[in-house]
Amino acid sequence: MRLNPNAFNRHVVKMGQQVLWRPAYACSCTNPDSGAPDPKCKLCRKHGRIWSEPLQTVVGLQKQEVKPEWENSGLWEAGDLMVTVPENSPMWNGGQFDRVTMLNAEDRFSKPLVRGRPDEDLSTLSVKRIERVFWKHPVTQALVEGGIPVVDAEGKITWGEGAPPTGMAYSITGFKYPDYFIWAELPSNRNMHSGVRLPKRVVLRRWDLISRG
Repeated sequence: MRLNPNAFNRHVVKMGQQVLWRPAYACSCTNPDSGAPDPKCKLCRKHGRIWSEPLQTVVGLQKQEVKPEWENSGLWEAGDLMVTVPENSPMWNGGQFDRVTMLNAEDRFSKPLVRGRPDEDLSTLSVKRIERVFWKHPVTQALVEGGIPVVDAEGKITWGEGAPPTGMAYSITGFKYPDYFIWAELPSNRNMHSGVRLPKRVVLRRWDLISRG
């Protein structure tokens, strides 16, 4: 059976999942001998990589019966997700460690932060919305409900009314889009046939495994 690329692309657009794709680049702070990033680097924040601005595209989710092919390769890990990338997607040129954000789903998160610390941000998450902020009163230990801050695309938190006092530990809860990174292409991939680009099957791995940096 001959693949019709245009028909397949239309099928993925109709049935697929909207994602944001961010290409990854090795940070110049990485030690060429050890491969370790500079722990003080403010550009990559100890990840050893930086990511460019996102491009929106569509991918197709693989059926569950495809999983044994990846599992039998010895590289499978719980939480891995397999997607099909159509040949007309910018993500077709993607590579390992590119960041992929799934826009058709959301997960709840809740994190402790400290107001005013350098690491007071949500840069490891793709935040959709914030629903609650609270902390304990330092004297009475009573629960104090805070205001809802603005979180930009880079995870920077901007406070308005109801901000925690500087130095105060607080809890912030909301919803985020699930994030993954490209781990590998399936071993059986054939990217080209008779000069025609073919869809790629790509394995995505949970972002928290790379964002612990």
